[in-house]
Amino acid sequence: MYVEGIAGHKSFHDFIKGKENQYANTDRKLCDLFGFMFSEKQNVFAEVSEGYKIKKITYGEAYERVFTLAPAVKNALSDIERGSIIGFYMNNSPEFIELLWAILMCGYKPLLLNTRMNQGVLEDVISKYGVKGVIAEGKTFYSATTFNVEDIINNASRQADFTPDWEDEIIFMTSGTTGNAKLCFYNGENFYYQVKNSMDIVYACPEIAKHYQGQLKQLALLPFFHVFGFTAVYLWFGFYSRTFVFLKDLSPKTLLGTVRKHKVTHIFAVPLVWESFYKEAIKKIKARGEKTYKKVLKGVKLANKFNFVSKNAFKQLREQSFGQSICFMISGGSGIKQEVLSFFNAIGYHLANGFGMTEVGITSVEISKKNKILNSGSIGQPFRTVDYQIDDNGELLIKSTARACKIIQGDVTTVTDYDEWFNSHDLATEVDGRYFINGRKDDLIICENGENLNPELVESKIIIDGADGVCIFADKDGFPTLLVSATKCYSVEAFKKIEEKAILALKQTQLDSLIKKIAVTPDKLLDDNDFKVSRKKVAKKYADGRISSITPSNPTLATLNALETEVANLFKEVLNYDGEIGIDQDFFTALNGSSLDYFALLESVKTKYNVVLPIEEGKTLTTVKDVCDFLKNN
Repeated sequence: MYVEGIAGHKSFHDFIKGKENQYANTDRKLCDLFGFMFSEKQNVFAEVSEGYKIKKITYGEAYERVFTLAPAVKNALSDIERGSIIGFYMNNSPEFIELLWAILMCGYKPLLLNTRMNQGVLEDVISKYGVKGVIAEGKTFYSATTFNVEDIINNASRQADFTPDWEDEIIFMTSGTTGNAKLCFYNGENFYYQVKNSMDIVYACPEIAKHYQGQLKQLALLPFFHVFGFTAVYLWFGFYSRTFVFLKDLSPKTLLGTVRKHKVTHIFAVPLVWESFYKEAIKKIKARGEKTYKKVLKGVKLANKFNFVSKNAFKQLREQSFGQSICFMISGGSGIKQEVLSFFNAIGYHLANGFGMTEVGITSVEISKKNKILNSGSIGQPFRTVDYQIDDNGELLIKSTARACKIIQGDVTTVTDYDEWFNSHDLATEVDGRYFINGRKDDLIICENGENLNPELVESKIIIDGADGVCIFADKDGFPTLLVSATKCYSVEAFKKIEEKAILALKQTQLDSLIKKIAVTPDKLLDDNDFKVSRKKVAKKYADGRISSITPSNPTLATLNALETEVANLFKEVLNYDGEIGIDQDFFTALNGSSLDYFALLESVKTKYNVVLPIEEGKTLTTVKDVCDFLKNN
């Protein structure tokens, strides 16, 4: 197979082997890792879209950029003692990587702050853990001095007398509420073992190293501040000087357009992403008629049964999805539905399930070529530097030299003993050497009859047409509750229909004897910063009355304003309006909108709801209420 940028080696396998031997003979510090990450200077490090053009940055250019930025970082942090924790708040970009290495090069420990997290939680972390300063893009923090990314970049210049003074730890934070976020410290030795694990995957599963037209391009979708994104996306592929494609925004349209334009080969994402694109694909197939839908389902079933892919049979589906360049995809972060795995693997992609945690890094991924195994949801077998064990309570225990070297939570600091087992608190089973994750131990609900109800195993069986998702949890009295999210319902009658479907779904799955409480909500199950549903979080919001719901005892909602809020936000966006907008305020006379602004509003409504608003004389809709009434009827 023709592969670009492998330093004169005959094959990518030889290229990897050479890297492994060289890396093993170093001190395995982050400064050593840095040398490998930028060793193939002629290779393309990053691609970004600039209009119709693709801008390319080589590893050599990025390497020089690190040495240009480091003196500016050192100057900005000159009053902060070397070895201190420095918060780093930035979304994925080439500059994220360059600045991260510059911070380490200046002798500081970067704490990768979750940019999707509530600022109150971040301020609590910064204050509680003694963060001395924060390098941030587009954000100001009050618990420590904020150093603006743009200012550092503008002040950057190469200095001949600059000498690196390396730090050897990068810190990840767990998602959490105020007071319970953990800091997980990883050193160069930990990352060395993570890289060794990536080599093992390539040897056992060559598909992960496949190139398209000589190139391997990883979509920088998963946030680098998360251990999954940093390790499996950046570290695994940056070590071999492969290319990263960066997104301008996270909209589905931008994602698909970027993948096709740049001919992306690898996408790693959380189940929510795969499920969203699966639903959209099924929607398009159904729109082509019942006959076509049944034909596709039959083809998917046959392809999975006989472990073959007819490129021609599913070519149109791939064109409507991620295109033809995709070689390997991984899902991780939480459980993924089997029908999603089955669909993507049948139509010609390779979607595998993986497992990891902030505290232990990435510990396994399914490497089989067989669709039957890929579609089972298996997380595979533990990597070479990892051991798994299931305890008497059914929880997965993990031992690994690639796990965090130290964890701090509150006032408690735990230095890792690599001979001890780490309890993931995930329920697991092992079948023929392969492992399966079956949800969280603390999500189990003890029903009235004494039977244990595992939400993870039953939620995927509850199919409700018109619903966005479901969540099962114990209410404040301990009773199992089915919460159904239906964000596109805008009337009480529509919610009642969803409720009736939910009742039927429980009967069909024979769960009606265990789950007797149903609530339907117009609210989302996930907050904006979430990538998976936390049942504990949803249960608390429900108990606190922060989730609107319609139940048999509450047939009407006191406030049913989800649509009004959405439309008001569209008004704000096109008008660049900072204040509150009343539902009866006129777009032109009260909000000073222009005709051009109104055409922008029409386009926004069409994009979001697939509905064209009338613009005929006497029918133009100029208030939030007008637009909402029209949408409800159309």
